[in-house]
Amino acid sequence: MAGAKKTRGGQASRRRTQDDRRQRRARLLQLGLLGLLFAALAGGAGWGALWLRDPHSLPLRTVRIEGEFRHLDQARLRAAVAPVASGGFFSVDVEAVRRAAEALPWVQRVKVQRLWPDTLRLQVVEQQAVARWGEDGLLNPHGELFRPPAEDIDPRLPRLDGPEVLRERVMRQYVAAVEALRPLGLRVARLELDARRAWRLRLGDGVELKLGREHAGQRLQRFVRIYPLVFAAAGRTAETVDMRYSNGLAVRWQRQRETAGQHEG
Repeated sequence: MAGAKKTRGGQASRRRTQDDRRQRRARLLQLGLLGLLFAALAGGAGWGALWLRDPHSLPLRTVRIEGEFRHLDQARLRAAVAPVASGGFFSVDVEAVRRAAEALPWVQRVKVQRLWPDTLRLQVVEQQAVARWGEDGLLNPHGELFRPPAEDIDPRLPRLDGPEVLRERVMRQYVAAVEALRPLGLRVARLELDARRAWRLRLGDGVELKLGREHAGQRLQRFVRIYPLVFAAAGRTAETVDMRYSNGLAVRWQRQRETAGQHEG
């Protein structure tokens, strides 16, 4: 009896050992299959990434330009972005396209988007010139300076002058002057901040206001208040108005041209 029990126990032990071996082989086979699967996926992803980066895959065929333009030459814009707006749909560098477009003087900002499957869209905001800056510059409503070709500068725009580092201050003073003079129907033709930091303003009718270094805004408001009483009813045109006095002003009037008639006898 004892021998039979030992025999049965040995057989059970051998069966357990065989089962363990089969389970280990099955696990190793599963791990091997998973490894092959991951390797295939990684290889496919790597190939896919290389394919997407290939400029010949899904090539761009159209560059669409959108916006309202008065001065911007679309042909010049296309030429500017052409070297970087090429290649594949996924490989094109949209930031490089944006920088190339915004390097043109009449371009204020650009939004670049990909449109499936082969189009690049440029939404362009053109610069709006509100004043000249010096001899060759223009200012937009934000006081930002841009320099277009000389033939694009409208001489009818008001001219602002001053130190470059104080450009934004000059722009703010110009905006304030425009608002102050609007009720009188007067226009700013030129505003200058000179080397001594003194303000001079010339109106559209040629009258020059000397506003000095301090309290320029208050002195301009004083001119606005007295204008109907002193100038509108004067019957003649001022040449210069010096507002640098604390309680008054000095006016130099334009000389009236004298005309002489000849009598034929």
